Amino acid sequence: MAGRGMTPDASLPIPRDRYGFKKRSQNITVEEYDKWNGPYTEYLERRKVKWVALMKQYGLSTENPIRFPPKSDKVKRFIRKGVPPEWRGNAWFWYAGGPALLARHHGLYWDLIERVHNGEVSDTDRDAIERDLNRTFPDNIKFKPDLPMSSRQSSGFPADLKADSETPILRALRRVLQAFAIHNPHIGYCQSLNFLAGFLLLFLDEDEEKAFIMLNKMTNIYLPGTHGRVLEANIDIGVLMSCVRESMPAIWAKIDDTEDIAASTGSSRSSGPARLPTVSLSTTAWFMSCFLGSLPIETVVRVWDTLFYEGSRTLFRIALAIFKLGEPEIRAVHDNSEVFQIVQTIPRKLIDANILMQTPKRSRDARTVDVQKDPAPKSRFKRSISRKRGKLV
Repeated sequence: MAGRGMTPDASLPIPRDRYGFKKRSQNITVEEYDKWNGPYTEYLERRKVKWVALMKQYGLSTENPIRFPPKSDKVKRFIRKGVPPEWRGNAWFWYAGGPALLARHHGLYWDLIERVHNGEVSDTDRDAIERDLNRTFPDNIKFKPDLPMSSRQSSGFPADLKADSETPILRALRRVLQAFAIHNPHIGYCQSLNFLAGFLLLFLDEDEEKAFIMLNKMTNIYLPGTHGRVLEANIDIGVLMSCVRESMPAIWAKIDDTEDIAASTGSSRSSGPARLPTVSLSTTAWFMSCFLGSLPIETVVRVWDTLFYEGSRTLFRIALAIFKLGEPEIRAVHDNSEVFQIVQTIPRKLIDANILMQTPKRSRDARTVDVQKDPAPKSRFKRSISRKRGKLV
C-alpha cells in the first residue's frame, strides 16, 4: 500500500471510508487511517447499541429513523459522542428543526427551481456555481466515481469516457445552489457553499429540498452574514481571537503579530481596534465551510452532529479546541512566520474525533461562547469595526 507522497498502485481499488471519501490524504496515509479506524469502528458499534436502547426508551423506531429523542443533557452527551453513521442525516435534519421548516416552507424549493428554469439566476452566480461544481469533493465516489481499472492503468482515457461527466449528485447540487442564490440575494453564491450543500446532499440521501432547507438554516441562523456579498466572517474570527487572547495567553503571545502589521503599514495599532493577527486568515475557512477541508471527514461529521444540536457555539468550541490541542506545536515555534502554516496544518491531522470533541470540556471559554443566545461578543466586535469606519451599526 502506498505511503504518504507515494503513488498508489493503479491496479488496486482506491481505499475509501464509510462515506465514499478516499482514505488517503496529504496528511494521513491509508495505514494510519486503518490503524485508527479499527478501534473506532468498534466504538461506533458500541455507541449504536446505546443509541438503540435510547430510541426504544422513547418508543422510537430504530429502522431508518426520522424522529429522535427530545433534547436533554443525556441526549446532548449522546450527540457529542457521535450519531450512528446510517442515521446521521436524519438526525441532523430532526435536531435542526428541519421538519417544521419544511412544513412552513412547503413547495418553496420547487417554486425556486421553476424560477431557475425561467432564467432568474444572475449570470454572475450561475458562472460562479459552474466553476465550482466539479471542484466539489473530487475525492468522493459519488461526486467523482472511480474510473475502470483498465482506464487507470492506461496512459489515456477511452474516447467514450469523460472524466468530468456529471453524476446525479452534482446535478442536484447545481439545482440547490441556484435555488439558494435566488432565495438569498444578499448572499447569492460564494465559495464554500458548494461544499456545505454537497455534504448535506451526501448525508440526506440526495434529497434536494431538505438540503436546501438546511443550507438556509446554516447560513442565515448559525452563521448570519458570514457568506454574504459583504462578508462578515471577520466578526466571527474576531470573537474567536478574543477568546484565544483571554483563555490561552501563551498561544496568543505566539500568534499576535498585530504590532508588526501596524509597523509595516505605518499605522497605529490603537487606531484599528478590529485588527486581527495574520493567523486569523487560516481560521476563516473553518467558519465558512464549517471545518470541511480543514478537519478529516470523520471528525467533521462529529462536529456537525453537535452543530445541528447545539448551534453555532459548536464552531467556536471546536476552533478553541484545535488551538488547545495544537498548543505544544505553536509554543515550540521560534520563527513566527511558521505559525500560520502550523495552525493551518494542525486540524488536518486530527483524525481521532473523540480527542477533539472531549477537549472543549476543559475550556471555560469554549463552553460559554454562543452567538445565537448571546450576540454580545459578536456585537462588540462589530461595533469596533464600525467605529473604525466612522459609523455605528
